[in-house]
Amino acid sequence: MGLFKKEKNETKCKECGLELHDPERLKRHMNKAHSRPPQKKPDAGGTSDGGLW
Repeated sequence: MGLFKKEKNETKCKECGLELHDPERLKRHMNKAHSRPPQKKPDAGGTSDGGLW
């Protein structure tokens, strides 16, 4: 009868493996956590002390 079977919705993030309880939550997670490209670290070139000023 299938009354107590869990629906086959994908709720695990393919990028980081985070398990979520709702497919809508997975969509929000993907947009927030994985949509932007990674930020570049500032270069240390130019100054020997590592300061900005």
